[in-house]
Amino acid sequence: MKVVTFFFCLLIGGNVIARPKFIEVWFLSIDRTSQLLEIIRPALALPQFAQASIQCQPMGDYCFDPQIGLYKRGEESKVKDFIDLTEIEKKQNYNFLAPHKGVERNLIECDENSGFFDIFCGKAKKIKSKAKIKLELWFDTSSTLRQIDPGGFDKFCKRELFLDTLSKSCRLNEKMKVYYFDESRKEAGNFERVCVSDGLNNMKRIVSDLRESKAEHVIIVTDIFEAEESFINAIEQMGSSTIKGLDKPVYARDLKKEISRIQKICQ
Repeated sequence: MKVVTFFFCLLIGGNVIARPKFIEVWFLSIDRTSQLLEIIRPALALPQFAQASIQCQPMGDYCFDPQIGLYKRGEESKVKDFIDLTEIEKKQNYNFLAPHKGVERNLIECDENSGFFDIFCGKAKKIKSKAKIKLELWFDTSSTLRQIDPGGFDKFCKRELFLDTLSKSCRLNEKMKVYYFDESRKEAGNFERVCVSDGLNNMKRIVSDLRESKAEHVIIVTDIFEAEESFINAIEQMGSSTIKGLDKPVYARDLKKEISRIQKICQ
């Protein structure tokens, strides 16, 4: 009986140790302000006037301008009065989050002294022991994220912009690991699929996977629709946890505010 109890305690103790020391869950809400802009943009968007003056190629009672099309003679002032959203579009860009492509371009390290063949280098690269990665980020990619973080006019959702920028200092698979999840969890080799929002969630399975994680710090980014009591309780029972987005809404555009803090975590 004592032997059974010993092994049972050892098993429980092993599971506790396997859990992350720090867990963060960010529940993202629908940004009504961004939604409103998406609604009014198509209604107001007209050709952007890059030229100083409106051209008039006479066509009967009308003029033709390559940027505008046909307009009635003498109504140039009315055409100019249309709202131009060029400046608004520029302000919506995350200039400081310029998409960073080629995340894996420096992951190949050619070692001339190694004795193994490598298809990328011609000679083999030395097999190096991998250090434990402290930080993991788990991103929800289920269908409800379409309402929370859709791909905008620049085709990049805020999650991808966030990861692209973060990876400049927290290199993927060196300083951090990234996972996507819906009904199951998959490790990310790049950030191209983080904006693909499809399928349902299985949060019970995510909790089970979280108990098995060996990372020191895990950050889960999901939406407010997953803020169920059973999921929150399971997270809080695992130990040191931070939950954002319940008392005060957190939006996808707020991800940029966390970059500098997370950069320190991954070091």
